[in-house]
Amino acid sequence: MFGVKTAPAIFNANMRKLMHSCNGRGPIKCAQMVDDVCLSGDTPEEHFANLAEFLYRLYACGLKANLSKCSFYKDEVRFLGKIVDRRGVRLDTSTTDAIIKMPAPRDKSQLRSFLGFLSYVSKHIPDLRSARAPLDYLIKPDIKFIWDINHGEAFTKCKQLAGNSALLTHFDPTKPIVLTTDASPYGVGACLSHKVVINNRTRLLPIAYASASLKGAQRNYAQVDREGLGVFWGINNFRQYLLCSNFELHTDCSALLKYSVQRIIYRVVLRVDLVVGLLV
Repeated sequence: MFGVKTAPAIFNANMRKLMHSCNGRGPIKCAQMVDDVCLSGDTPEEHFANLAEFLYRLYACGLKANLSKCSFYKDEVRFLGKIVDRRGVRLDTSTTDAIIKMPAPRDKSQLRSFLGFLSYVSKHIPDLRSARAPLDYLIKPDIKFIWDINHGEAFTKCKQLAGNSALLTHFDPTKPIVLTTDASPYGVGACLSHKVVINNRTRLLPIAYASASLKGAQRNYAQVDREGLGVFWGINNFRQYLLCSNFELHTDCSALLKYSVQRIIYRVVLRVDLVVGLLV
């Protein structure tokens, strides 16, 4: 793959390699997208060490940083449309405003653009897939684009959800982890959280939200089977956080406690075992 069109992807891949390892050194605690890099640290000393290591790696590879575009030792930074501080990550108002001010799409191309914006902020919005389901259906290749009142209501609801997006806390493997799953006739959703005690009260601080639409035969599942599918999907979606970790699983389906072995095995658990087996 050569040429200008593929240059950003190639550069981004090389930058990822640089952040992950250089001359036998391990990964740097940072977020990176193409030439945008955000370094962090739990303490000022760790932050300085990460910064020094990053600058060394740039020097070793013959790369330079534009000093006029650099910021150092900030308590809060804007990065890729989000604001990052010690409390967590939240959407920048410029990001949410861009979604809220979008006019109703006139064709599939404009609708795909809107849904692309929603996908980028989906980690901050619970059960987004259910809200956008009518819009997802409209972009199918064999469906003619006809905008009606149902699509308008879904469009408005999605913009409202984006405007009320949640603050996401930073993941900390030393804190208790809770996975909450749910299912509806149209989709499944999951929330990964930390259980913390604040002012003598136990609270769940969200790390990320995720949701997915049910496909084909999945919509014909009984509710208990959909709930089981939601558990499977949630574990699989957040597996990078759950591997080698103890976590609590929260569900509002009491039937799962009775039928998780006898009934769900025929539809879901054979696949769930493949995932859960990795977590044991």
